[in-house]
Parts: sequence; C-alpha cells; structure tokens
Amino acid sequence: MNHPARAPRRRSLRLATITMLMVSIAVTLTVLLHLALVSHFAHQQARKEAQLRLQQLSWQMRDSLNRVTNNAIVTVKLLADLPQIRSYDQPEATRSVLESIQREVPDYAWIGVVDAKGKVRASTGRMLEGAQVEARPWFQAGLKGAHATDYHPALLLNKLLPKAADPWRFIDMSAPLLGADGQVRGVVGVHMSWQWARNRARQLLTPALREYGAEVLVVRADGTVILGPEHLIEKKIDTPSLRLAQTGATGSLREEGADGRIYLTGYSRTGTTGDPATLQWAVLVRHTEDAALADARALEDRMIVLSVLMALVLAGCAALLARRLTRPMDALSGAIEQAAAATRAGGRPQDIPVVDGFHEANVLSHAMRELVRSEEAHRSALETMNQQLESTVAARTAELQALLLHDALTGLPNRRALMQTLPDAMHRAVRAGKPCALLFLDMDGFKGVNDTHGHEEGDELLRQFGARLFEAVRKTDLVARLAGDEFVVVLEGLADAQDAHEKANSLLEVLRQPYALRRASVTVGASIGVALHRPGEAHDLDAWLARADNAMYAAKRGGKNAVALAA
Repeated sequence: MNHPARAPRRRSLRLATITMLMVSIAVTLTVLLHLALVSHFAHQQARKEAQLRLQQLSWQMRDSLNRVTNNAIVTVKLLADLPQIRSYDQPEATRSVLESIQREVPDYAWIGVVDAKGKVRASTGRMLEGAQVEARPWFQAGLKGAHATDYHPALLLNKLLPKAADPWRFIDMSAPLLGADGQVRGVVGVHMSWQWARNRARQLLTPALREYGAEVLVVRADGTVILGPEHLIEKKIDTPSLRLAQTGATGSLREEGADGRIYLTGYSRTGTTGDPATLQWAVLVRHTEDAALADARALEDRMIVLSVLMALVLAGCAALLARRLTRPMDALSGAIEQAAAATRAGGRPQDIPVVDGFHEANVLSHAMRELVRSEEAHRSALETMNQQLESTVAARTAELQALLLHDALTGLPNRRALMQTLPDAMHRAVRAGKPCALLFLDMDGFKGVNDTHGHEEGDELLRQFGARLFEAVRKTDLVARLAGDEFVVVLEGLADAQDAHEKANSLLEVLRQPYALRRASVTVGASIGVALHRPGEAHDLDAWLARADNAMYAAKRGGKNAVALAA
C-alpha cells in the first residue's frame, strides 16, 4: 500500500537546548548585575573612607602646627617676663637662660634679646650680637605685642648657622620686653627652624600612604606652598580645597590638580582669625584618586574572575540537569517515532519501552505501551480506548495545573496563580471604578518558632497562619503564599487608601492571636505593606508588587508588627 509523501517537518529546538539557553541567560544577567552593584558600592565606599582619612590627617597636621606655634609663643612670653631677660645689661646671664631654652627645644635655631633701638644685646651662640635688626619684621611686630611672623628664608643667620640638607627657613615669635615703668625697652625673639614641620609631615604619613603618593601641603595665605612636594615648595597654587580652607572651612573633596590628575583632598586651617600670635595656614592632605581606589579595583578584578568561574560552574550544572531531565523524554520520543514509522509501513511496531527517570515519563511510557498493544490486539476498540486515554490525560493535566497553581503546604494559591489573577483584579478595578489593594505580609517571629520548636511546628504555624488569613477576608478576595513566611492578600472594591489601611489593621489584629500548635502555643505578628492600584493607573504588576514589598520593609524598619502604606 502506497502512502502519500509527507512534507519535511520543521526541526524544533530540543528541550535540553531551551533549558540550557534559559539558565545561561539567567546566570549571565545575574553575574553582570552583581558586578555592577559591587563595583559601584565598593568604589563609593573606598572614596568615602579615603576622604575621611585625609580629612583626619589634615586635622592632625593642623593641630600639630597650632600646638608648636602656641608653645613657641608661650615660651617667648615667659622669656619676656624673666628678670634675667628683662635686664639684659648682663649679657652672660641673659645668654645662659636663652641657651638653656635652646637645649630643651633644638628646633629653636636662634633666640635673642634686642634693645629698643634694634641692637642685639644677647643671643644663643653669640650669633648676631651687636648687629642692628631694627628693620626685621619680627622686631617691628614684637615692639607692639606678642606676634608670630610667617614663614621666610634665613637672611642674616643663613651664613652663621650650620649647613643643613634642607635650606634654612624660619617662623619667628617675638614679644616686647617691658621695664618697671611699663615702657618697651626691647624685644625677645625666637627663630624657629622649619625642619620641625617637615619632620611632622613625614611622621604623619604612614609608609603605606607615602607609597601610594599621599602628600601634606602647608600653604600661606598668599597661596605659596611652604611645605609639600619638592616641585611645589615656595610656588603658588590655587585649588578649590585651598580656597575653602582659607575661609576657615574644614572637610574633604574630590578635585583636579594642576598636573591634570584627580585628587582626594582633606583641608583645614591653622591659627585664629584676628590673633597676631597665630599663623593662618591652609593644611591640605591629598591623595590621587587612582591610588585611593586601587584596592577597590583589585577587589573588582577578583570578583570578575570568581564570577566567571561561578558562571561556568552553574552552566555546567545546568547542562547536566538538562540532560538528566530530557534523556527519558528523548528515549520515549524515539520509541514513539519508530512505532509510528512501523505502523505507516504496515508492520508490527515494537513495544514501547518503560522509561524511568521521573514519574511523568514513566506514566507516559506505560500508557503508550498499553496503547500500542491495544491497537494491535483490539483495533475495533480503538476509539473507546482513545476516549479513555484523553480522559486520563485531561485529568492529569488538571491535576498538574492544580499543583502548579497552589502551594503544597497551605493549599493557598501560589505566586504563579497570583500573577495570573492580578491583571483580572486590575481590570475589575477599572470596570467598577474602585481601587484594589495588594497587601504584602511577612510573618514576624517565624524564625524563632522554627528554631525553638522545629520545622514541623513551623509548617503547622504556616498552615494556620494561611488559614486564618483565608477566613478573615471576603470570598471575593484572594490570599496567596509567595514563599517562606511571605503571603499576599488582594482586596477589591475598596473606597480609598484609608479603607485598605483599616482592613490591613483588622487582619493584623486577627493574626496576633495565639496559635495552638501540636506541642506549644505561640504568638507571632506580621509586617504588612499596602500598595493601592487605582483605576486609570498603568497595569504594571512588578511595580505594584515592588511598592507593596517596599512598604512591608518600611513596616519592618518601623518596629515590625505594623502596617505601612506605600506612597
């Protein structure tokens, strides 16, 4: 018997291929999102920590500068009150006191007593004794009161002091010498070597910070760098951090330097406004952003490698799982195709093998075997058998559909059923002209029950919790269990948001009542987030659920066992 030729069938994608593709796409998207979030927050946190550290270092340097200059001013004032200093007519006694102070504080490069006409009467090491210094700014300022004179190069003392690795630079402290009649009869002055500030800056920066390029800059009011990198010393700069520091502000910021690099800079200012005995310098501690974020970027690189490895492992597991799931179906489909080909050829088809692997494949293989045998033995009863088979398949389909749409533990609709029902609720809200509400519930205290009484008691609590929810709402409302101790209630035909809030509070009262478990009686609460959907709003299921979820977390943060209404 000749059979008409059949058109070649279009080859469909195999189940294993579809499963593998879906899992691979999900894994890839998850890894990419994870990397993006980690990269953003790691960089942000590293930048904040670096700025805070630099701000603190700026404060420390500022305090060190203030402390040293204040100590020097105090020393000068104390010297001005000593009888041996005020009566400088005995140079040897005066010089002895000055040199004892210098031995205690080696940073005092020169201490001298000058009469009212500007002649040096006594000094440490006899340097400049007899010299006229009436033109020096520190002398002129010292005649009027205690005064700090800003950073300057050594002039008269440059050739008298020992040679040093760094050029001699001073800040000067001076105060008037008053006679018994209260008249100014001279000035006591201290030239403090700038080396102490260089040493403090070196101590302030740890080896790790110096390795990464952190820098301490001290800048005069005119913008001249008096302490910092060699290429900037005694050169003027103008940066946002400097301008802020000069106003007296303190903090940290991100800015571009004159070299084109991006810096994180902590800033502050020394001294006190209006006090001539203090020096007002801007203190900047800066660090290149690239160096500050180096650890965060190294972490990002490591996470990329780990994420790629994780993606490969998950893809391999997905491939194995897909093969495990589809192998029985492939064997069964191959046997069916062979039987169909044998039937078309007029021969006797071989029995369909019993396929193991999972329950549905086993049931189907048994059914197909019986079907083929019955076709051969009782061709006349084929239609009756077909009807029975269709009935069995329909019942199985309905049973599977029920399993897919209901939670196995509580018997309530599950997430799939909820997502199928929500669009209908939205449409009914439009037709009725009344809002509907989505209540997102998370049980408070469930973990404690689980940990204390065991998982069986926890499951019983979930069943009673779901049953109590189901009984507390109207028949037209929906109660579903999402996962774990999370439930959702859909209320329809509401008047307004207040109506939804009141109904949620009434549910909360019901749920707070004690639960009689098998071995104990427990009391738990719930945090409820309420999101309203009004007629005319866009039908966005994910956004609606997200608003209710966020409101629930707001209730959690507010102390739990409460109701929060989404904005």
